Amino acid sequence: MAASRARKITIVDVAASSGVSVTTVSRILNNKPDVADETRERVLRVMDEIGFAPQSAWRQIRSGRSGLIGLHVPQDFNPPNLHVMMAAALGVEDAGYSINIITRALTDADLLGIFRSREVDGIIFSEVLADDPRPELLRDHGYPFVMIGRRADNTGLNYVDLDIDHAIGVAIDHLVELGHRAIVLLTFDPVVEEKRYGFMTWALEAYERACLRHGLPPLPCLGGLAADELSAAAVRMLECHPEVTALIAPSDLSAVAALRATQTRGLRIPDEVSVIAILGEMSGEIATPPLTTVAFPAEEMGSEAARILIGKLARSGPPVEQVLLKTELHVRGSTSAPRTAK
Repeated sequence: MAASRARKITIVDVAASSGVSVTTVSRILNNKPDVADETRERVLRVMDEIGFAPQSAWRQIRSGRSGLIGLHVPQDFNPPNLHVMMAAALGVEDAGYSINIITRALTDADLLGIFRSREVDGIIFSEVLADDPRPELLRDHGYPFVMIGRRADNTGLNYVDLDIDHAIGVAIDHLVELGHRAIVLLTFDPVVEEKRYGFMTWALEAYERACLRHGLPPLPCLGGLAADELSAAAVRMLECHPEVTALIAPSDLSAVAALRATQTRGLRIPDEVSVIAILGEMSGEIATPPLTTVAFPAEEMGSEAARILIGKLARSGPPVEQVLLKTELHVRGSTSAPRTAK
């Protein structure tokens, strides 16, 4: 008869060998604070000696890490970009971590508590405000993080972001080459309840610089956070400024609003108005007509954020990494020369 397998050592065996209760062992495995240091060390030593199976909780205790990366996605502005989130998740999983998505608002105490209780080893911030307090707080306390987006002051802060100056500049250059001189930037107001959203703030500033470079009148059109509010603002802009021949939409929301507004006004794309959007490639291709886009590098942003944060956890790479991603213009059926230039 074949020899029977060795019996698996359990938490009961650990308790018996350590002279403590099963409850005490469980509390140690779950990293609860109310166990005396001497008892904790004795139980951990016994686990080593008797070969207790290295369950995930045990590995966390011995390594001092949770094996989790937080992804904080507050719902103040844009809907979450799922492509960014998926790429970040794949990046941390490739390094042996799991992702923990957090959508609730976090106070300073909440954020520090997540680290102090070892709920996460590091965190990725998205939907970054121009004066976002989250990264500065963690920087000052020495906790690892990376931003997808950036603040006004990024001293000592790690981030990856779209090079919005380049993206808006490429869009304006293309339209000017076609002969457009009245170009609207359509977006939601970046200030909501005294919070200033970084990405749209930088997009507006980039647009104004690009208009100045070409001697164009800036025509920003700001609306609400809902697509119908933003499209209504665009309709009013097109009514008040019949000279407008092109729209730039720097987000999914504003792209939808631009298409709705031109339809409401009975304007044909691109014959009567051209549209450029900063979008993922698939979204541009499936629109009617297919949209000329400056590609939004969602997957690269997520994977770069994961790479930077994993480097911080491994204590490799430069002390601070700040990455701006340039992208390309893809000309499709939504842009052409304005009628007056044909």
